[in-house]
Amino acid sequence: MLLIWGAGAISDTGTWIQLVVVGSLVASNTGSALQTGLIALATFMPQGIAAPVGGLLADRFDRGRVFIGGLTGQALFTTVLAVLLGLGVRAPLALAALIMCSSAMGSLGGPSYAAMLPDLVPPEELMAMSALGIYSWNAGRIAGPLLATVLASTLGPAWTVGLNAMTFAGLALAVLALRRTFTPHDTEPGSIRVRLAEGWTAARSVRSCAFGIAAVTVLNLFVGPFMGLIPAYVHGQFHGGVRVIGMFSSIQGLGAIAGTLVVTALTPRFGRARIMVVVASALVLGYLAYAVAPTTATAAACVVVLGACTSSTFTTMMYIVQRDAPHAQRGRVLSILQALVGFSYGIGILWLGVLGDATSLRIAFATSSSLLTVSILILVRRMPDWRHSIDVGSAPVLEAAPA
Repeated sequence: MLLIWGAGAISDTGTWIQLVVVGSLVASNTGSALQTGLIALATFMPQGIAAPVGGLLADRFDRGRVFIGGLTGQALFTTVLAVLLGLGVRAPLALAALIMCSSAMGSLGGPSYAAMLPDLVPPEELMAMSALGIYSWNAGRIAGPLLATVLASTLGPAWTVGLNAMTFAGLALAVLALRRTFTPHDTEPGSIRVRLAEGWTAARSVRSCAFGIAAVTVLNLFVGPFMGLIPAYVHGQFHGGVRVIGMFSSIQGLGAIAGTLVVTALTPRFGRARIMVVVASALVLGYLAYAVAPTTATAAACVVVLGACTSSTFTTMMYIVQRDAPHAQRGRVLSILQALVGFSYGIGILWLGVLGDATSLRIAFATSSSLLTVSILILVRRMPDWRHSIDVGSAPVLEAAPA
């Protein structure tokens, strides 16, 4: 397990190096929030299309092999991206297209990886395992931007992105080193439509899963895109370059790790629901403060708060879905979560980018903070048993899937 986590942490670092390097190139060349956001959009949006297919694969075939296949595809497309950068290509659409293809391959394997985790640890350690994945992602978010500043100035963008391609291959080798299979139990026959319907029915019928998926969707629709727009916000509002952009991304990762550690430690004493109330309140206030921050230092402090709140929310909701999703449909339920994350993030970064170009990113973020507040209130009103769903869980009561 440590081998997988270590290889994953290196791969996550490579992903953040690439996001900062390519995002900074586009921001400095175009000055457009929307075109800068396209790079982040290409990184995360494919989840919305490829993840459901990945969920079908995860519930039908050996999950380890599916995950390795996705990583291999990511390595190939990222290598092509590095070659094009070396040839001088800087067109945002061309770069975004290759990043999207690479991310789509990763999204095909993502549900298999998420479905493997409960088989690698005992149930009482699943929350810690989910948190460990967040630590890995955010450790990459801390180290990646810092390394991006150094590597981009010494090796150049092409070789820097090429190193990211190597990290995908390394993670694939780490999974191979486990030398075990992750074949799903009780594999059900049926057409693609029927099997997708079964996963959707499971996600809706288990109320704790439904709440977790809805909460993460809201989070990515209104808050998550601020991360992809950091290059445009820093460049436009504070006239910062790669160094400041990297600093913002890194401290956001520090906040994410700190927030996840605190929530994981406090959950046994206070309960997840009570903690989530505090986190949601801090998230709204921190987002509004980020929108109106007068200085770089103030904005940086807000980024720490946003990192802590978004990460702790995602960790908690991911744990809930992994905990309560029926085993036979786990891959498909998790793929629905990942698909909605991709779609909501893509929609969020598009509307924020368009509004930011038309007015300013300050207005866009303030508007998003208000919409976030309304969405949270609607969510808890429509699911009055949300506290019980978070703290205790829900038993699956599955309906018959349509033939």
